[in-house]
Amino acid sequence: MKKTEFLLIKFFVVVVMVLYLIIPSSIQAEPLRVGVLDFPPFYVVKSEFEVSGILADIIRKTLDRAGVKYVVSGFPPKRLYLNLADGTTQLFMGIRGVPEYEGHVLYSNIKTEEIEVRLYTLKDKPLLSSLNDLKGKKVITQRGYGYGGMVTFLEDPANNITVDPTDGHDLLFKKLIRGRADYLLDYNQPAESVIKKDKIAGLKYSVIKKLKVQFIISKQTPDAENLLKKIDAAYLALKKEGAFK
Repeated sequence: MKKTEFLLIKFFVVVVMVLYLIIPSSIQAEPLRVGVLDFPPFYVVKSEFEVSGILADIIRKTLDRAGVKYVVSGFPPKRLYLNLADGTTQLFMGIRGVPEYEGHVLYSNIKTEEIEVRLYTLKDKPLLSSLNDLKGKKVITQRGYGYGGMVTFLEDPANNITVDPTDGHDLLFKKLIRGRADYLLDYNQPAESVIKKDKIAGLKYSVIKKLKVQFIISKQTPDAENLLKKIDAAYLALKKEGAFK
């Protein structure tokens, strides 16, 4: 082999090695795009980049422990779900069964919290215990929420359920009290926050379903599976140390 050819090969090998080292690090240098939705007290979104709440704190502590750079942004529910599907948003802590991102994400095996889907009504109305009991009735829901996949049942014309999608948990209960519908479907945490804040009396509820909250990562995220394992490990380490109740 001629000396010139040898030097060219050596130069090519060096270039490949440098690119191999540089490219992954440049990808990792991009902050992980974390998305949340307004869901007090777990998530409180005052503006796109002003986010607080119980789960928001858990996410930040976990990613800090994992050594992952990140940025947290707040979105309306439907936008967040579609973002997870196409990779615009890469990480969320939420539930399974959301049609918009189901099949496009990976789920952690760790339950960080548990939430209840509750069916509220006024005390003078019959208390229902299942979605089947809502057939032929009208129910107020939070716009954009999938309720762990239950929204598909609610919107199925065969079930003859009139759904009133509404923006804001406060307005949900105002509509219920004003008699706009006999039933209201909501998650226990934001619902109880409104009930306590507005001192609403005369309500009763049944628990329709319990759902576990877990880390969810978009499949479009580079090295998504290993990154999720890294996040899980960081969460478990903090949990063991007593960082989370």
